[in-house]
This record gives sequence, structure tokens and C-alpha cells, in this order.
Amino acid sequence: MVAHQAAAEYIADTSAKGRVRNGPISDWIIPTVFEENIKPESGAQVTCLLIDNQINAERQELFVRQVIRLETMEAVQHWSQWRLQFEPKRQLITLHSLKIRRGQSEINQSNLDKAHFLQREEGLEHFVIHGWFTLLMILEDVRPGDILEYAYTIESSSEIFPNLGGHFFTLPQGMTVGQYNFAVQFADVRQRKWKSSSDELVPVERHENGITFLKWRGKNIVTPKQEVNTPSWHIGYFWIQVSDFTDWQTIATGISRMWVAETNDSTIAELAKEIESKEASLHGRIERAVRLVQDECRYLSVNIEFGGQIPTPPSVVALRRYGDCKDLCFLLANLLRKMGVRAQPVLVNTFLRQSIKDFLPSPTLFNHVIVELDIDGDRRWIDATFKQQGGGVFSRYIPAYDCGLPVDATATSLIESPKIEISNLFDLHEHILLDTQNGPSLMAVTLQTEGNQADLHRAQFNTLGLEELGKQRLAAMINRNRSAKRIGALKCQDDRDANVFVLTEVFEMEFILGKHANPELRVFHLPGAWVSTVLQMPPKGQRNNPFLLPFPCAINYVTDVDNQGIKNLRLDENQTDDCTDFAVISRTDRVGYGHLTMRLALQTKADSVPADLIDEHITFLENAATICNRILNLSPTQKRPETPDGFGNLPVSIQPRPLFSAESKAPSDSISPVIRKASFIGNIQENRKISWTLFVLLLWFVMMLSKGCPNSSYH
Repeated sequence: MVAHQAAAEYIADTSAKGRVRNGPISDWIIPTVFEENIKPESGAQVTCLLIDNQINAERQELFVRQVIRLETMEAVQHWSQWRLQFEPKRQLITLHSLKIRRGQSEINQSNLDKAHFLQREEGLEHFVIHGWFTLLMILEDVRPGDILEYAYTIESSSEIFPNLGGHFFTLPQGMTVGQYNFAVQFADVRQRKWKSSSDELVPVERHENGITFLKWRGKNIVTPKQEVNTPSWHIGYFWIQVSDFTDWQTIATGISRMWVAETNDSTIAELAKEIESKEASLHGRIERAVRLVQDECRYLSVNIEFGGQIPTPPSVVALRRYGDCKDLCFLLANLLRKMGVRAQPVLVNTFLRQSIKDFLPSPTLFNHVIVELDIDGDRRWIDATFKQQGGGVFSRYIPAYDCGLPVDATATSLIESPKIEISNLFDLHEHILLDTQNGPSLMAVTLQTEGNQADLHRAQFNTLGLEELGKQRLAAMINRNRSAKRIGALKCQDDRDANVFVLTEVFEMEFILGKHANPELRVFHLPGAWVSTVLQMPPKGQRNNPFLLPFPCAINYVTDVDNQGIKNLRLDENQTDDCTDFAVISRTDRVGYGHLTMRLALQTKADSVPADLIDEHITFLENAATICNRILNLSPTQKRPETPDGFGNLPVSIQPRPLFSAESKAPSDSISPVIRKASFIGNIQENRKISWTLFVLLLWFVMMLSKGCPNSSYH
């Protein structure tokens, strides 16, 4: 708590106060009339009466006016602390009005002598210092039913594009807006374009004295509510965009003109020379350069000079060993160039991703930078802000940004991300030595992760350390089974080059067996139901937006159960699967004398399900839950089996594993990818009549055991 308070410390700054003033509304702004007597929606906290945004491109000014009625005390609580964030380095604020209207009376609240100027670095705990200030006005005598009206103008400047600009206008989601007004005026010589989310959002256009006026206006607009689990790239709400940028090359050229490194940078040259002296191969040099920037330079974003638009010189970043995404990527790109590698920074958006293509060109569409390198036509994208990545340069994980804009004056358009497949496997194996005689059981857990999963677990291990990681994993196991106790120590193994991270541990615990209709039997639930819960169940009912899936997601889960009661079992169907265009799940069962193995595999094939296929996806999830829900009917008189050799040990060698799923060959047989409805009733049940053939096979197996053959699982 103390750390958060320190990170959010308020700091006064007189320079920020000098960038805010009171003043009248400029004469270029066109007054907007609106209706006040709008009936509030049931349960609404506020009623939005007017949203009015007007832009003067020649003066680089944005006028904002908003009128809302506060319907409840909760709304009064929130809006009585009126806030406006601004950046003093690039913005000048003129506050025109801030008032409360109650019936025929008005209470003026715009006196800046009562204003508070706060610099609260809310992103500091995430290592981001943005330099923005908050103008805070504490309103007095505010009551439910009051109308709050405020108006201000922001005058902005841009370091990279001083004469070009644009604006993105939208409406709040899940609210009825009495009236909106969005107006833009600019000189005819500008090539300003517009685009909107709907063919119906067409402006009224007029020309007067060399000025073009565009106006969008609407009344009683009901905006859709934000649906849960909607992908960030899906823009399913109302928007209007205007932009001066005629093409992507204009942006790429302007940014590359400011992103210039020193040609005779001795610091970068010495770093490149040092790397070349230690690595003979080009691939080895690239890997060492990437690790230097990723692992030896910490992330810290300081955007107080130019609004986060221009990177710090690479030599400075190399010496101070910190920077944000553009600083670190610019350093890496220049370091690779010094070693003769084709490399360039690429602008992307971590939220919009592929949806950038749907908008007009604008530099404000980007919020992140990565590096593209090219070796003999083999392109790869690298995120310099990621830490402790494994797998080498050509198999490093990177999110599916889909497209980006190179920081290169010759770039004429967005480029597609390289299409590569990287393992992202979560492979969990739980071997249970089951006691059904009221004694403790043993469970050996082996988790092997690959790709981004290995990166995440490696980072967790490096951050927490072995002891703390062990405590957290024990707490998670106790949450699953209150009687769990760790036996021995947590063991970890990491092959960073192959990007495989493995941990093993052993727990002692008591499993509670359920009652069976046959008093001579008990029910044991195999612990695989969690696999189906990895995919969230969508709310039933009509949906307008896609439903987000974890992607990439690939899970192998194996449960081995050893108990002498497992000897009279019949598997009605030892393989079953279900598959859609978006996900696939499969299960394979094997049974032997005193042993049963259940294998589950889950994989997603897309990052979302379209809205019109949600019902199909719900059916898939219901089937998946049934597939993962397995039980054993066992005798309650069997003691825990003897602990086999190697139980709970790390594997001798760690190698990447395939995903056994309906999309690939299972370790035993091929599982048809065709959707099949499994027979779930009586999949594993008692069979008291053993055939002569099975008896002979069991007799042979017992003879082998008597000769010292270990009790092992089937793979």
C-alpha cells in the first residue's frame, strides 16, 4: 500500500498552472442548441444531454462542450471532482465555463484560483512517466438532478507534424446521448479526409471563403453496451475520424526524419565490435545483440519532452541502460545495422492490431514499437521490451500484431507481420499413487512449458526465486486439496536455447472418494475438469461482437493413476474428440493392470469466435466439459502402490513435445478430426467377467512384474 501511495504522489508544478487560463469562447465556434428535458433511462447514473466537439485545423484547436444531468448520488460523488488531463509541454487550455445548473439558477465553478494542478504518475508502477498533469476542480453544492455543463478549448502542437493533424470522435458506450455535434473546419488547400463506422454517418458539407466545413449531428443515439470478452481490435462502436495524412508514406517519412542516429556513434560501434569479437556466426551475433537489449537494459518510459514521439539517441540508451519501447528498439535496430544486418523499427498497435487497416492514416494509431530484421529474405519481428526470452532470434514469441508501419522514408504502406509458427505448449503430467484405504496418496507433478509459456515461467522463476516460487505453487495446490503437503523440494530445469522450461514436485494428499451405488465401490474423480474451464463460457443470448479466445493456446494434460483396484475396467470408448474452426479438444484413455492413463489436449485455432457462431461454440464447450469429466469406480480397500524409481524426478533430457490433439497424431493412434459425439455414460465401469485372452495377458504382465519390471504408465 505504501508503494502505491508513493507511486501516486501528487506533485505541484507552476509551469502547468501557467498553461491553463480562463477565457471566452472563440468566435470560430458555432453555438449548439440542445434539448434538456430528456427522460432518464431506468437505473442510469447520468443522462448525457450534449456532446459537442469542434475542430479548427488552421488554429490547431479542439473545442469541447459537454452537458450531463446527474441522476443519482453516485453520479454526484464521481463528477463533483471534475478533472482534465493535459500535457503542458504541448498543450494550452482555455477553460470557458464550468457550472452547475439547478432550475433557473447557475453556480459558477470555473474560478482557477481554486484549481489544483496535480502530477500523478499513475503509470509509475508500470515504469511509465508520461509528464501529464491533471487540472482538478472540486465542485461545491452539487445535488442529484443538477445539470453539469463544462466547455474548454485545447490548443496543441506536434514536434514531428506541426502542420498536419487529425481527430478521432466517438461516443460513450452503453448510454443514450440526447444530442451530439461533431464539426470540423479547415482550409480548402488541405487534403483532409474523413471516415466513419457507418455509411449513415455522412457529414453536412459546405464551403465558404476558402474554408471547408464538415458537420455530423445526431439526436437520441443509443450506443451499444460493451460486451464482455470482446477482442480489443474489434471496433464495434460509433466512431468518426478525420485526418490530414493522405497516405502512410507521409507518416513514415516524417517519423524517420526525426528518428536519426549519429552516423559516427562510437558507443554503438564499440558495442558491435565487442559482440563480433565474441561470436563467429552472424546468427550468434544477432542473438547476443538481442539479449543485450532485452536482458541488460531495463524498461522505463519517460515521455516528458516530446510526448513520447522521438526516441532517445541510441548511444545515450546504451550508456544509461534503460528506455521505453522506441528507445530500446531504436538502439537494437542501430546495433544490428552496425553489424551488417538489415533492421528497422516498426510501429504497431497492441490493441487495434489488424484494425489499423480500417482507419485513415494517422500517427496516433500507433502505441508500440518493435524491430524487424531481415536475413537473406527471412523476416522476423523482435520486441526489445520482452525479458528473458528463449528459442533464438528466429523462434522468439511475439504477439500477433498483424501489421505495422516501418520507420523508413521509403515505406509506402503498412506491412504484414511475418507468418511464423512458434510452439506455445503447456504440458502438465500428474502421476498419482492412489490410496483408497483412508491413507495419504502421492502425486508427482511435472510441468513442461514451451514458447511464450516458457518465457512466462522463466520470468516468474527469475523474479521470485526457487523458494518463493515453491511457496506459491504449494499454496495453489492447497487451494485445490487442503490436505496437500510438499514432499522434497521443487525442482526446475531451463533450456533457454530450446525455450523449454520444466519443473517437477511431489505432494502428499488425501483424496476424498465419493459414494457409489454399489457399497463395495468408491468413486474417484480424475482431476481433468480444469482443462475445459480454460475457455470461458460466453453469456447466452444475442451478441453483436466476437468472443475473445486465449490464442495461441495449446495444452497437454496427462493423468496417470496407479492403484491395484484398476484391474476390472472396460473402456467403452478410449478416444473421443470435438472440433470446430476455433478450438479442438481430444481425450485418449489407456488402461492396464493397476494403472490408467488419461490424456487431454486442448488447442485454440483462432483468437476469437464470430458473434453468429457463439451458439456453436457454447455447444463445443459443453461437450468439452463432458469429455474432461471422468471418474473411476474403485475398491476402497487398496493401499497406495509402492513408489516407482524416478517418481518426481526431472526428466533426463528435455525436448520440445508435440501436441497430442485431434489435429495431429496422438501418441497411440490417429484420432479422426471429424466431430464425434462420445458416449459419456459408463465410459469406465466395472466388468466382472474377464475373457480368457485378457486373463492370459494379465498373467504375463504379473510374471513380468515378478521379474522386476517397473510399474510404468503407457505412452
